[in-house]
Amino acid sequence: MRLIIKFSPIEGRVSTSLFLNKFTIQGMFYSIFLKSEKLKNKHEEKGFKFFCFSDVFSKDEYYYILFSSPSKEFVMETYNIFKRIEYFYIGYNIFRKIDVKKLNFKIGKKIDWITGSPVVVYYNNKPFSFLKDRDYSIFFARLKENAIKKYTSYYSEPITIEELFDKVNLKKSVAIPLQKDRKKFVIFGSMWNSLEKSYIPKEERKFYQFLLDAGIGEKNSLGFGFINPKIKRFP
Repeated sequence: MRLIIKFSPIEGRVSTSLFLNKFTIQGMFYSIFLKSEKLKNKHEEKGFKFFCFSDVFSKDEYYYILFSSPSKEFVMETYNIFKRIEYFYIGYNIFRKIDVKKLNFKIGKKIDWITGSPVVVYYNNKPFSFLKDRDYSIFFARLKENAIKKYTSYYSEPITIEELFDKVNLKKSVAIPLQKDRKKFVIFGSMWNSLEKSYIPKEERKFYQFLLDAGIGEKNSLGFGFINPKIKRFP
């Protein structure tokens, strides 16, 4: 399940470089969670956090961001908080919430996904980069391994998957500059025009539903690996 949050700066358009840092956006969500007794300790949880958010995108004078989780209760609690508030901060910038809507996409017999934020996969303790190594087999082996690990952690049940996708189309490899406190660094990721599976057996649809809502790859709670059904357009 997911949300689409529409917002705007209270004093005209701001420079995206001032606030579109994954850490400041993650910090915004954690501050939102603090408003709930059920979610206030989310930041302190060990292991997977089981939520993800997209890159921020803009249309006209508004900004939009998508938020997702395999937990309907988690999404609904976050939705209720956003419905109550009028303003929120991202970094030092204050924004007015314009609207928040619930979205729920169900997995069918096939999928065609597009990324809403870069997918990050680690290999040999470093972020895998198609800028350096175009070995798709390594990338998708690590992607599948991570997906199964997250799924079994969330549901406490085994799953066997042959191949995650049977047709893919790489859009571009990206280098994402990040800053946490005063430390600056770069992390490598990839954007995809298409991640397809032509047929999904009924017993695997729960797994793919989980991936759609939890995100793929690593660092999902930092806003990496967010995916959408390709046919959907936002806002």
